[in-house]
Amino acid sequence: MHQRTIVYVTRPALRVALHPFFRMAYFGVEHVPKTGPVLLAPNHQSYADPFWIGLPIRRPIHFMTWSRVFRVSYLRPLLRYFQCFPVDHDKPFDKSALKTTQELLRAGQAVMIFPEGGRTPHGDLQEFKAGAFRIAVKMEVPIVPITLNGGFEVWSMHRKLPRPGKITVHFHPPMYFSARDRDLKEVTAEAARTVWEVIASKLQRPAVL
Repeated sequence: MHQRTIVYVTRPALRVALHPFFRMAYFGVEHVPKTGPVLLAPNHQSYADPFWIGLPIRRPIHFMTWSRVFRVSYLRPLLRYFQCFPVDHDKPFDKSALKTTQELLRAGQAVMIFPEGGRTPHGDLQEFKAGAFRIAVKMEVPIVPITLNGGFEVWSMHRKLPRPGKITVHFHPPMYFSARDRDLKEVTAEAARTVWEVIASKLQRPAVL
């Protein structure tokens, strides 16, 4: 029941409440499949990225989230409410997080991951961790690249609190990769490289802070 509450009540309410502070613009939301498994892959500029990106999407989303955030006791209920699950970035391959991702996709859910593995320190697009796409390639699940602009200027890792600003999100058409007749590692690397290029194509140069 709470998934419907998040999609039909919480997200629209948040969008209205945040609009005076963050001027948000969205393009290509129709590229996000309304049903079925999908991997959402955005660039990562701030703590608030999942909320900014998820607001216009009219379906439940599960967010892969840095495990250390779950150590903050007062944040755990909020993280669970918004269907976040932990990933340990200190491990090359967090088997638990990968298993959760696989189970969610197999159940036809939408999962959001950040292929950079962390927030950008300078506003540029960092190198992707190819392993982030391994499951999507193996399961032949569509990957939707997402470009977020403005998050770094509004709330970079160097700022304790956000400031007013414009947030722009571009949802790109779904991309499909298959390793049926090719090496899985090779196709996974190709997926990471291609998605990186698509996201970069709409990324604006960050303003000097």
